[in-house]
Amino acid sequence: MMWFDVQDPNLAGFVGLSDVQAEFQIRDRLSFLRFLGLSPPDRTPDATTIWLFRAQRTQANAVEKLFKLFDRWSRWL
Repeated sequence: MMWFDVQDPNLAGFVGLSDVQAEFQIRDRLSFLRFLGLSPPDRTPDATTIWLFRAQRTQANAVEKLFKLFDRWSRWL
């Protein structure tokens, strides 16, 4: 789930961070690490890894599939 958190609009897109800026902020700010469920000694994704994950997620249409799953689950409740 951390990878979706990295791409979360509240973390990067909403505040206008590029992948390079997101990488820096993840490594620089404890609040970003906590949001991702990481701690300072953990390995963090670099800008290329963030970009590759976004490209793979987009190609697989993963976000739409995930939200459809959440929608079905919420209707079941």
